[in-house]
Amino acid sequence: MAPFNPNNSRRKAINTSSPAERGVAKRNLRKRTRGGTRSLGPADESSSQDRLSALPQDMLFYILTLVSLHDAARIAVLSKEWWHLFSECQSDTIDDKYVCPERPRLETSLRCHLWEQRSHRISGALFDSYIKDRPIRRLIIKQTLPSSEEISYWLNMLSLDAVVEEIVLEMPCPELCLPHFIFNCSSLRTLSLSNFRWPHIGGPYGVSTSYIPSWTLPVLAELTLRLMDMTVHNVMDFLRRCPALLSLSLCFPRRGGSLIIRCKNLLSLTIDGGNKSANYNSVGVEEAPKLERLLTRPPTLKLGVAARGAMPRLHTAGVFQKYGLQVVWEQLRTVALITNLDDSSEVQQAIMSLHNMPNLETFHMQMKNGPSDAKGKSTSFEKIAGGPIKCLESSLKKVVLRVQYMSRRKLEFVNFLLGAAKVLKSMLICNNRMGGELLHPESRGSPGAQVVFLQNNKYTLELNTSASNYKLADPFML
Repeated sequence: MAPFNPNNSRRKAINTSSPAERGVAKRNLRKRTRGGTRSLGPADESSSQDRLSALPQDMLFYILTLVSLHDAARIAVLSKEWWHLFSECQSDTIDDKYVCPERPRLETSLRCHLWEQRSHRISGALFDSYIKDRPIRRLIIKQTLPSSEEISYWLNMLSLDAVVEEIVLEMPCPELCLPHFIFNCSSLRTLSLSNFRWPHIGGPYGVSTSYIPSWTLPVLAELTLRLMDMTVHNVMDFLRRCPALLSLSLCFPRRGGSLIIRCKNLLSLTIDGGNKSANYNSVGVEEAPKLERLLTRPPTLKLGVAARGAMPRLHTAGVFQKYGLQVVWEQLRTVALITNLDDSSEVQQAIMSLHNMPNLETFHMQMKNGPSDAKGKSTSFEKIAGGPIKCLESSLKKVVLRVQYMSRRKLEFVNFLLGAAKVLKSMLICNNRMGGELLHPESRGSPGAQVVFLQNNKYTLELNTSASNYKLADPFML
């Protein structure tokens, strides 16, 4: 028998505690893999679990209904279980962009043929949804060449369920007449029409005369009419039948005339005529007590005393050109102005506009190029202002200037704003060639104001012509 060794017994007494009690981490076994080893510890086992697939089937199905059909198809390739859910997913949207995707480099003739093929697939999808009792809530048509009969069929199918909420129909050419079935979709909340002729009244293909007084869209909130062939009388009659309208956008009308807006719940009005000859002769707002945004181009609406009384809550306005505000608008907070500062008369109009907006906070200006009457002389904007401007003294915080070619007078106006604006926080300039000629921070009215030069080459003011632009914080920052 081996002799007794006291060291061995002492070592056994000390090592009786477990490794966890001694604060020693447990060693994890490692499995050899290609390129090294991989740990198989508890932490790795928990991270390898697919927690998303472990959710209940009803919850997974609900997740797929929240995304678009295109995204749902991409998710479905993750596993067989997801693909099974996608096959049963009831999409409530038909978007022609995903019906038959185009190839990047496709000839024009083949592209037109592809657009015509989409019409049959859209008709089949609508019929399939009706047979399976799967209502469609959104129909978006932007890349399709349908016939009048096909559009009538689509709108008729959508009106049967009475649950459609959004319809977008943008045609490439104004050859189709708008089917009267659109008026049966009483559940519409968003409607966007482009390049349609207004339906005729009477006749074999027109709307019945007895049907005209009855139709209405009671819950329509957003309406966009672009390149529509309809008279001013038809526009005003359409607006009268939309009592819940919140946002209206009229772009590039094909017929002129004097338009009068009467909408008690309207929050945003956008009128974009562009350079079309068939533009509205004049636009009057007689009854819009809740109107908050007014975006026009070119300026067919002058804001005088009558307009100020009809729009008491207006706080965002533009785009003004050549003339300024005729009266004082204390509630205006965001304004866009297009002017040629090389013309002395327009300089005075711009200064007058600043005087008439005592509570202005955000100021957008596009400085156009034009012949100059300065003849090398400097311009004293302080003298033209005739004293302090209230918005520059107390409220103006943000200035966005868009200028392509910087002249001497334009630079003097920029320095005038920097020197007079006492609470200015930021100035964005779409011209990166004038940084060294600005006022030094010590000479500015607000030394802490930041001057940022944008290099996006956006020298012109752009409007978001969609009726959903009233949801944007600043509709001129695109």
